[in-house]
Amino acid sequence: MNSSNPANSGSLAAQASAREPAPPANHPAPGVGARPDGVGARVFQNTAVQLVGRAASLLLSAATSILLARYLGHERMGQYGAIYAYLTLYSFLATYGLGQILAREASLRRSEAAQIFYTGTLLALGFAVLGGVLAPLLAPLFGYSGELRWLIAVAAVDILILPPFCLPGIVFQVDMRQWFSVGIFLVRQALWLVALVLLVTGQAAFFHVIVARTLCGVVEAALIVVFSRRAGLLEGPRRFLREDARRMLRDASPLVMNAIAVSIFYRIDQVMLHNMTGDRVLGPYVIAVQLVELFSTIPGALMSSLFPALSRTANDAPLFLHYLGTSYRFLLFVVFGLCATIAPVAAPMILFLYGRDYLPTAALLIVLIWSEVPLFFGTAISHALVAKGLQRYLPAATVVGAVSNIALNLVVIPRYGAIGASWATVVSYSLSGIFMYLLFQQTRPLTLQGLRIAWPLFLLALGINVALYFVSWAYWWKLLTACALYIAGAALAGILRKSEVDRFLLLLRLRKSSSHSESN
Repeated sequence: MNSSNPANSGSLAAQASAREPAPPANHPAPGVGARPDGVGARVFQNTAVQLVGRAASLLLSAATSILLARYLGHERMGQYGAIYAYLTLYSFLATYGLGQILAREASLRRSEAAQIFYTGTLLALGFAVLGGVLAPLLAPLFGYSGELRWLIAVAAVDILILPPFCLPGIVFQVDMRQWFSVGIFLVRQALWLVALVLLVTGQAAFFHVIVARTLCGVVEAALIVVFSRRAGLLEGPRRFLREDARRMLRDASPLVMNAIAVSIFYRIDQVMLHNMTGDRVLGPYVIAVQLVELFSTIPGALMSSLFPALSRTANDAPLFLHYLGTSYRFLLFVVFGLCATIAPVAAPMILFLYGRDYLPTAALLIVLIWSEVPLFFGTAISHALVAKGLQRYLPAATVVGAVSNIALNLVVIPRYGAIGASWATVVSYSLSGIFMYLLFQQTRPLTLQGLRIAWPLFLLALGINVALYFVSWAYWWKLLTACALYIAGAALAGILRKSEVDRFLLLLRLRKSSSHSESN
């Protein structure tokens, strides 16, 4: 395909404008001529709240990561990562894939939300208890014995047993009042940071670190239960709906298969590094993964706000594609911006924050940040598929990703260690999060819509990385140059649109006006 040649294809801006579906004439675009209480304004408000919360969360997570890494050292940090990576393999049992199903059902049947969530919580709790028993029982088969096995049992309470009690928090998403869930999560993170400071000050044992994190999870679950009830969002009788339970389990089955594959290829690399190279090699890799995952929360911020709107417009193709296209543009602009700007600052950042012992993390981070592209892309398309009731296509993609991840890691870890695992992650994520969806007729149009937005940004970010690699400037000049080139290139490619900026500012003015009126 020669469309990358300007002589053949015209300007990138023209292509992007021609390919992106516009808001349909009979539906106002979010924020354009809309009342402050319209869907667009509510999506904007909740996305803004989520992004502000994610920014605060990023700072808290970075602080805990730095404190934890410096306190535990290479080997203990590797063990810490290995414990939670292993438990992630069972995470599909924590809620049995019911989260998105409950969000969809409660969006469509708001008056029955209390019964829906009561039914879903009881179903999920049964599977969660099963996972909590299996994880420590099977731990020796994966190389976790002695102290690590019992630490897994303690950590399993947080990772596997508590999530069903947090399911009622989905109602904050359904009613677009996500400041509740954002606030509760920030309280948990603040408590975790305070707990770490106290543990470090008291020179506490490794065991106490795991216990403290679990207790923070207990506080989070309790707050979700209390506030979901006090806010009056789950009023009504709590009755177990047998027919709905069967349908929920049936609808969740594809998501469970997807979750199994996701849990394998998101964390199997750490489990394999733990067994094949040891925890000292795993330690720097855990830090790189933690840093990358700070950004992994961004797509959830947007898509959790948009999911109710996607569900309600699933049968209105023009409006649905408009919402999805807006999601793609925002998410891909952010993630390729990270890819373009991380490389110049990776080494000095790791040296300053974590110390010289963790300097190998920099090279791993430069590779792993590219795995965020398929993750951002996949988050958008997976929410779109669930909204359209096409979740049956999710397992095939993730199974291929999981199998390819294991196969690649078996080949590259013995020879290349952690850097090999990093490249295996990028390749397997790309197969699962993007390219597998091109094989199915019903998912192909949604995938191509995203790829049309992604390809100019990919070329731009890659070109910036390659160009700055050959320049011997100070890292701050490289960073400033990368930012300037990326923003300019995205504007020329039509990804940064004046209409979207104007819409954002209009929504902001409407929201301020609404808040001022309410206060008076």
